[in-house]
Amino acid sequence: MESKTRKIKIIFTSDIHGNYFPYDFRHERWGKGSLQRVHAFVAQQCRHSACSTILIDGGDILQGEPTAYYFNYVSPGKRHKVADFCNFIGYDVGVIGNHDIETGHEVFNSFIRDCNYPILGANAISAHSGKPYFKPYTILFRSGIRIAVVGFVTPAIPHWVPIRSWEGIEFEDIKESARKWIKIIKETESPDFIIGLFHSGMDDGIVTPEYRENATRETVTSVDGFDLVLYGHDHASNMEEVESPSGKSVLCVNPGSFAYSVAEINLKFTIGAEGKVVQNDMACQLHYIGTLHNSHASEFRKHFNEDYKAVHRFASKKIGTFLSGVDISDAYFGSSAYIDLIQRLQLRISEADISFAAPLFFNASIEPGEVKVNNLFNMYRFEDCLYTLRMFGREIKNYLEMSYACWTNQMLSEDDNLLLIGPMKNNPERIGFKNFLFNFDSAAGIKYEVDVTKPEGKKVRIICMGDGTPFYEDKEYTVAMTAYRANGGGELLTKGAGLAKEEIKERIVSYTEKDIRHYLMQYIKEKETITPKAINHWRFVPEDWVAKAAERERRILFAKKEDSSSPESDVL
Repeated sequence: MESKTRKIKIIFTSDIHGNYFPYDFRHERWGKGSLQRVHAFVAQQCRHSACSTILIDGGDILQGEPTAYYFNYVSPGKRHKVADFCNFIGYDVGVIGNHDIETGHEVFNSFIRDCNYPILGANAISAHSGKPYFKPYTILFRSGIRIAVVGFVTPAIPHWVPIRSWEGIEFEDIKESARKWIKIIKETESPDFIIGLFHSGMDDGIVTPEYRENATRETVTSVDGFDLVLYGHDHASNMEEVESPSGKSVLCVNPGSFAYSVAEINLKFTIGAEGKVVQNDMACQLHYIGTLHNSHASEFRKHFNEDYKAVHRFASKKIGTFLSGVDISDAYFGSSAYIDLIQRLQLRISEADISFAAPLFFNASIEPGEVKVNNLFNMYRFEDCLYTLRMFGREIKNYLEMSYACWTNQMLSEDDNLLLIGPMKNNPERIGFKNFLFNFDSAAGIKYEVDVTKPEGKKVRIICMGDGTPFYEDKEYTVAMTAYRANGGGELLTKGAGLAKEEIKERIVSYTEKDIRHYLMQYIKEKETITPKAINHWRFVPEDWVAKAAERERRILFAKKEDSSSPESDVL
């Protein structure tokens, strides 16, 4: 009996983050990528390719743009609309992402229920039954080939996301979970090919004694059995072969984010005389689909045109007027109208003594004039609720010390850098911040100085409370912050303030039912007209050094004045 060959094509997307239509609702202009263009690409490939096709998604599809917010919370409907989009395109399998879980049980359970394909998550365990909360793996049959797909999600979720979003779920280490499930799959399913589907980046990220955020390389180098690994979460497009413990080269592929590109993996299986797969070969390439348009794209748009128009009406609705503008770039150099508008809001909602807030985009602005719903998605990126915690004065100072150590350099002369900047990891030709900007917290409710000539841990001098009364390191204060921060995200509460993870829970005073963007929207509607302005309650010193450095670094970071508020600018 002669050997035979079978061909299978895999098309992989990841980290769509609400980019469903090729229109940028935040900036009111045509955009790149989108599920609409994924449909155009997939339909085109299926039409011209004789081989079987498998369409796979890597998670984080339910959050990020006005579209996702609208379908999750404003007009959820009887069926989850994003599931309808994905079913129309024809996805075969997906994995749950951390931002999918962040939407809360009601939203992500609705999405999973309405998808015509399984959403995986082998290392997400039901606290009640001890079994996987999501389906751990699925078996796909194509051209007589038995393919197993096993999915994993970053275990960092409990340290980033409020418990009410993931209550009843525990998250295992990916490497250990993979070791267990590869063994089970091999023994019970006897697949011809095993695909690992990871919502976890390749390397780096946050590593603590409790969790490793990005575990793809660690898992592949520690666990035998994967034939192909498809991964996402870190938004860095990549094709790389990683060696397994047995010395096998395992192709690991990340298409990047927002459906700007898709990964195409072409598999060729050789079937031996006994009807068993004796060899598999694969070739991979990334396709940019940012501007792809064909008749299939029109099919998607026509089918979901009413949904597109509904989001457009929501995003373009006027809610108030700004008499002066706000610019995120100001937030890196001192007290700013952008951050301080959020700080004032947080203090107002929480009635806390002190508020922490950080920039959530590299750069974006709102010009003076009418403010629409879509503008607030440039100001505030995530669906974060507001938490209020009890903290002692010394903990507040130590928290700020860590924040400014992530943010600022130690200047030894006026020619030194003020900010910690350098080539970006996923785009070395571009200069950006060395650390995550969403951890650059400043405070309101207190007056303080940050001396950038001092070393880490000795930069911050708190002068007094915002009303001029004394600030005491041994006094307890109420402090407002995002849910991400209040759950240990960024480690400012743990490494910075020195609180144990268990202790943080005991410090929580209250939290809001709605997200901060919702309250910001309500606040602007109520006020109708707002003049955003800086509180000017903190500053960098020495001021002459800082002024010169700030002028230099503004040119380096923002001279092109390109739209760097694009979601691709930062990792989610």
